[in-house]
Amino acid sequence: MGMSQEAFVRRYADGWADFEELLERMESKHLDRPVHEFPRQFRMVCRHLAIARSRGYSLGVQTRLERMVERGHGKFYGARPDPWRKVWEYAAGGFARDVRANWKPMLVSLLCFGVPFVSLTLWVAMAPDRASEILGLFMLMNLDSMYGPSADMAREADSDVMMFGYYIYNNVGIALRTFGSGLFLGIGSLFILLFNGVVLGAASGYVTGMGYSDNFWPFVIGHGSFELTAIVLAGGAGLKIGAAPIWPGRYSRLAAIRKAARESLGLILGFSAMLVIAAFIEAFWSPRQTEPIIRYVVGGGLWLFVISYFAFSGKGAR
Repeated sequence: MGMSQEAFVRRYADGWADFEELLERMESKHLDRPVHEFPRQFRMVCRHLAIARSRGYSLGVQTRLERMVERGHGKFYGARPDPWRKVWEYAAGGFARDVRANWKPMLVSLLCFGVPFVSLTLWVAMAPDRASEILGLFMLMNLDSMYGPSADMAREADSDVMMFGYYIYNNVGIALRTFGSGLFLGIGSLFILLFNGVVLGAASGYVTGMGYSDNFWPFVIGHGSFELTAIVLAGGAGLKIGAAPIWPGRYSRLAAIRKAARESLGLILGFSAMLVIAAFIEAFWSPRQTEPIIRYVVGGGLWLFVISYFAFSGKGAR
């Protein structure tokens, strides 16, 4: 025999009150608790209504539960998710959580890019002639014209807009190639990361060793935080895809690849957005003829922001 109506109401009254409060907040769009509570509570109220009807509880109890179910039904089946809210929630912390959740391929990507970059920067800076063996004379001439003593770093406003589009096309293209080449067991991503680390490191070392630092480093420090980090993330996402058929776990190799691809979608959108931000900074801020100390401070602040975002954003959120 089931419990009495009084015991039933006494046992579940608090849960009903919580659900009614949640409905009121959803209807007024003033939520201060996670929406993930709603489906569980809605199912609970539906179950309680079925019990109340089957046991013949009073009309008052059944009516209260019916009203809750009707209101909940409208929210559960009639509500449409706000896509911009999802975008904001992912940007505010979901992206960082995805990166931390895939820390192993991200760490491999960072090492493959960062170690040759730092090593070549230091090695070539001590003897700039070494750069010709890596970059070739034509690229060295370009670096001389871009950052040498006679370089004109100023640009017109219409050139800034044109360069913004070019930077988006170039940077996003590099990142997507870095990611896409990971399909070949990650070998392609590893190669592109190593190649970019060597080339960018040799170029950085050359301009530093030649004494062009005042033109070069204030220019690149601003957008480098977003651009270089995004390249590393693209490589990490590519390595995730490449590792799927090697370590498929309990999935078939094809299913593991599909699963990794689905899980990488947010990473792709995230590093693509970072490259758009980097292109904007590179086009409209980096070439400004501001005092180098100001650009160093701004650039350092951007690096601190990027590092802090991936280290702390989204922690504690379910």
